[in-house]
Amino acid sequence: MDEIILRAVSLTLVIAAGAALRFFRLVGGEAGACVKTILMYLTLPAAIVTNFSKIERLDGAMLLLILLGIAANLVMILAGACLTKSKSREEKAVYMNCLPAYNIGAFCLPFVQSFLPPVGSVTACLFDAGNSLMCTGGTYAIAAEYLSEQKKGIDFKGVGKRLFTSPPLVTYLVMIILSAACVRIPRPVLTLLSPAAAANPFVAMLMIGLLFRVELKRSYFLSIFKLVGLRHLFSFVMSLIYYFVLPFDLAVRQALVLVSFGPMSVVASVFTGKCGGDEGKASAANSVTIVCSVIEITGLLAVMGIYEAL
Repeated sequence: MDEIILRAVSLTLVIAAGAALRFFRLVGGEAGACVKTILMYLTLPAAIVTNFSKIERLDGAMLLLILLGIAANLVMILAGACLTKSKSREEKAVYMNCLPAYNIGAFCLPFVQSFLPPVGSVTACLFDAGNSLMCTGGTYAIAAEYLSEQKKGIDFKGVGKRLFTSPPLVTYLVMIILSAACVRIPRPVLTLLSPAAAANPFVAMLMIGLLFRVELKRSYFLSIFKLVGLRHLFSFVMSLIYYFVLPFDLAVRQALVLVSFGPMSVVASVFTGKCGGDEGKASAANSVTIVCSVIEITGLLAVMGIYEAL
């Protein structure tokens, strides 16, 4: 138990350190964006490659986790549309973009990478491959079409460009194909990537701290409470299904439980604004989900008896 708390707190302290560096102006305003670039182009792709390389064989059952990541998002998009059927266009945009989409690569993966065996990290990566297809363009395309007044249709070219210029998503897809074909990454390549992969948890948590913002207006409170509450209700229900129903190994089910409590995607607020919603409200909700996820994932590690990475 002490080991869980110390290791989880160590990750949380990196978030706090990043927030402190920004608050006391020890780094420039562009520091968060710079660290995000390092994460997206270096450490996260390296972590994905090294995690996949530790799995001997990727069977069809594991590949279903990609569809699970897509399905989880689609269910919440539908829920957002149904719950706001009689609401304003602005409220519909917030719910449809912010209820789905998990921040797995930058937030959940460092926890999974630190506490679970390699199959747990691959599980998070596979689920995030489906999740990334949605949160980096798929969800926005659906919401924009649903909320469009002109009904001009979905800009598939723009969505495709957004999806396939995402380094983590491209890395996911390449590694899934190579793993399914039983193609192994040469050991010298893995050795070269290992420093960047090992740095991913630190860089990811530092980025979250540097980008963390709390801009809560009184008018936001009730709406954010409902939004975050609905996300957590869905997370709770899905985590029970993942853990007690799905026929996977324990480490796979544990990883799915952890990612189900991941915070909101960092791009959800941007897409909310593009759909005519309140981007400030979405950003505030994002910050709240980060705080909630730190507490919940730490608690889940203890509840599930995950004491150390195997």
